[in-house]
Amino acid sequence: MMMLLVLSAAFLVLALLAVPVAIALGLSALLVIAIWGMPGFILAQKMVNGIDSFPLLAVPFFILAASVMNSGGITTRVVDLFSSMLGRIRGSSGVVNVGTNVFLAGISGSSVADASASGALLIPEMRKDGYSGGFAAALTAGAAVIGPIIPPSIPLVIYGVIAQVSITKLFVGAYIPGILIALALIAYVTSYARRHQLPARGRPSWGVIGKQFKGSAWALSMPLLLVVGAKGGLFTVTELGAVLVLYAIFIGWVIHREFSWRQFPELLTDAGLQTANIMLVVAVSSFIAYLVVVHGIPADIQSLLHNADLSQWEFLLLVNVVFLVAGMFLDSTPATIILVPIFLPAAKSFGVDPTHFGLVIVLNLMVGLIHPPLGLNLLITQSIAKVPMREVIWASLPIVAIVLAVLLIITFVPQTVLWLPGVMGL
Repeated sequence: MMMLLVLSAAFLVLALLAVPVAIALGLSALLVIAIWGMPGFILAQKMVNGIDSFPLLAVPFFILAASVMNSGGITTRVVDLFSSMLGRIRGSSGVVNVGTNVFLAGISGSSVADASASGALLIPEMRKDGYSGGFAAALTAGAAVIGPIIPPSIPLVIYGVIAQVSITKLFVGAYIPGILIALALIAYVTSYARRHQLPARGRPSWGVIGKQFKGSAWALSMPLLLVVGAKGGLFTVTELGAVLVLYAIFIGWVIHREFSWRQFPELLTDAGLQTANIMLVVAVSSFIAYLVVVHGIPADIQSLLHNADLSQWEFLLLVNVVFLVAGMFLDSTPATIILVPIFLPAAKSFGVDPTHFGLVIVLNLMVGLIHPPLGLNLLITQSIAKVPMREVIWASLPIVAIVLAVLLIITFVPQTVLWLPGVMGL
């Protein structure tokens, strides 16, 4: 436990000095190596082993697919379709915001990417409908949390690799939690629009809607690749990422004719830089996880929890608290890689299904994106809305409460996660 205290203290000091997460973790690890007299080559060895995983190849494909989708006019067409279909609802742009994030969640797997894409398109539209800038930013940040829940999901890929759990099963199990969040947010935003008497834009003719649907049909079919691929066993998660990239290029280049190959080198560069950032964190975090296991911390935690005579629901409540706090200060990737080896053995001993446990962990960590001090989604949407951060934080409180309510449901009703994989025979 002393090693963990030294590691935590060093990381905290470096984080307060605004040192990037990957570098702070690496320097903390080097300090532990120096104090405990471990050979230095182990750091390099475990970092390489940490990213030497075939499923992790899905990460750059998911990122690239999202970039191609945005550059090929796919997102804009889907937003236009949702806006037309929901135009008769008061403050329809808020519902469109949630619906768009559900669609984007089926492509990118990244909450931050979805917040950026949907925010740029929909925050101005929400303000035209009469929503305050703070509410528009907060709703966009909260709706983007669905991104890493509904598959594909980069955090679920990383959890599956660390926990050695079927990523396909995790993906299928994530649909119901993601839909629950979306439905709860839609109920909240429609109630808000009625209370504030926001106007309805009106719906265009069925002919216009039909034309927009025809233009969006190829894009709307993209998430179906996940379901068909998972059920039919047509491709692995990594192969799915490659298929999504090719399909997005086909739609943008052949169908919509908005994708330009001149953009492709820039898209590849951006995807490479984002992937490098994620993989550096994965590599360093993998060494930290190795230190945790070597020093017997998971066994100590498991023994401590059983000596406390906790029930399963008390254990799950404790896990929620730990990961909520971790999400306040750490990005989901290092938090997952470091903490899962500590708590997963205990979860199994308490009879918690690893697939259920993974969804609980990921949703906990996503909550940190919509409240301080990390609140990365809030920072992104606040910069788009150009309003004071206090307005965004205040407006985000009910949204945080909604996501926490769904978190409690999936925590204590495991079938919300496990039912669909069971039906599909996974």
